[in-house]
Formats: sequence, structure tokens, C-alpha cells
Amino acid sequence: MFINEVTLNIYLLILVVGLSVLAGFALRAKMANKYRSKIEELERQILNNYEHILELERETLDMETKIEDIKSPVITMKALSKEMVEVPSKKVPDISLRKQLLSKKNMGQQSASGL
Repeated sequence: MFINEVTLNIYLLILVVGLSVLAGFALRAKMANKYRSKIEELERQILNNYEHILELERETLDMETKIEDIKSPVITMKALSKEMVEVPSKKVPDISLRKQLLSKKNMGQQSASGL
């Protein structure tokens, strides 16, 4: 029969197995780092989304408090200016006295002229 001898170098076998193990660990570490960075990115994105949601809830709460503060359901189109609201501080003279004086004066002129 045909006999084939195979010589096996134990040192070479140990070297090949060792390099294979190291290459496997290196690939696995690279994949793990890649997944960690992806997880960190997703966590940052979730935190940003939560921040945006909280900001929108804050705005909604502000709007709700403004609506609750409104006493009447009708919103005026014009706001009264300060000039309209303020009462003039000057004393206005009584016009009725002036009218009476002028009417008496006119009566005297009419009677003097003969009319």
C-alpha cells in the first residue's frame, strides 16, 4: 500500500494557533469598540430628544398658564394706551359759569341797543 509520511512541526502549529487566537481577539475588540461607539451615539441622541421633549413641555405649560390667567374669553384687539387711561391732572374751569356771564353780558347789550 501507499504510505505517505506527514511531518508535523509542533512549534509551527503552536505559532499558527497563537496568531489565530490573537487575530480573533483583535477582530472581536474592534467590533466591540464599534458597537460601543454606536451605543454612545444613540444614547446622546436619546438625551437630545428628551431635552427637546422637556423644552416643548415647558412651552406647553407656559401657554397653559397664560390661558388660565386670562379672565375673559374675549381678547381685545387694541390695548388702551396710558394716555387714554390717565385722568388729566389740570383743573378744568367750570364752563357753566362762563356761559352765564356771557349770557348776562349779551342781555345787557341787547337791552341797551333797544332790541
